[in-house]
Amino acid sequence: MKSDPSEYERIREYWEGQWPDDPLIHLEKAASERVGSVPHDIWDLHAESGRWWVVTNPTNLYSQEDFKSRDVVLTFHVGLVLRMMSREVVPITESAAALLPAAWRRWDQAVEALQVAREAEDYQAVGMRLRECLVSFAEEVADDALVPEGTDRPQAANVKAWINLFAGYVAGGPSAAKLRSYLKTMGEETWSYVNWLTHAKNAAHFDAEIGAAVTSHLLATVTASAMRARTERGNRCHSCDSYAVVAGRCDVCGWIDEEYEAPPSPPEPDEEDLAARLADPCTPSSDISTFITPEEFGQRPARRRRPPDERS
Repeated sequence: MKSDPSEYERIREYWEGQWPDDPLIHLEKAASERVGSVPHDIWDLHAESGRWWVVTNPTNLYSQEDFKSRDVVLTFHVGLVLRMMSREVVPITESAAALLPAAWRRWDQAVEALQVAREAEDYQAVGMRLRECLVSFAEEVADDALVPEGTDRPQAANVKAWINLFAGYVAGGPSAAKLRSYLKTMGEETWSYVNWLTHAKNAAHFDAEIGAAVTSHLLATVTASAMRARTERGNRCHSCDSYAVVAGRCDVCGWIDEEYEAPPSPPEPDEEDLAARLADPCTPSSDISTFITPEEFGQRPARRRRPPDERS
């Protein structure tokens, strides 16, 4: 199956980032299939250690000893990704969540409380935790740089004031007027809803669930807005302005970002870790003989090197 040179290079770099000590022998796109709105490419990769499948969106490795066919590996990959997405976890990447660690930690606590809540008082308590979450957000973004010259600095716990200042700082100028307005409106409405939930004597499960959802949406949106402000120029090609910049290289014109630093590779699991993972229950079959949970998705897989006489 034909593949674009930039795609080939991206998969090659992914493999070398996972296993820099295992030379690549052959790489070929085996199939491409859209599941819903998400396209997935399946690559057939041969290395000194054996043969692998590489499935994209998101990219992950699977041994062909565990998955005999590309249909089976795609089905497994899509199912694993769906399980990950269905979990009630912080709805952004770990690195992005690190921008507001205290706020997201309190949101996690609110979700944990929601999972065991049964009575109106329990749902009110969820509202209290969400309120603390928003106060933590205000305290984390509070900075003199957000306060216009000649105006007084709001109190650290003044959530609505800090959301308005934050919106004006990260979404300034005419081109960001819609985003700025959205952030201010969403912040005010979220704060009002959470405060209502805190005092709602007839609060039900879905009232608290809505509170958790709107609070996570606010935190995720302000996080994305902060990252947008920081990388508005940095995530585009400096030569042709394309957004197709992957791993410091523009897929359109070939421009190279000399300042790009590749993320560190995850550590290779030791024998004790592998033994612990193998001890967990798994469901092997003639086509699948592996152990991958949603928590392990994206981690470098355990590699089984074949004896020299078995390698082709």
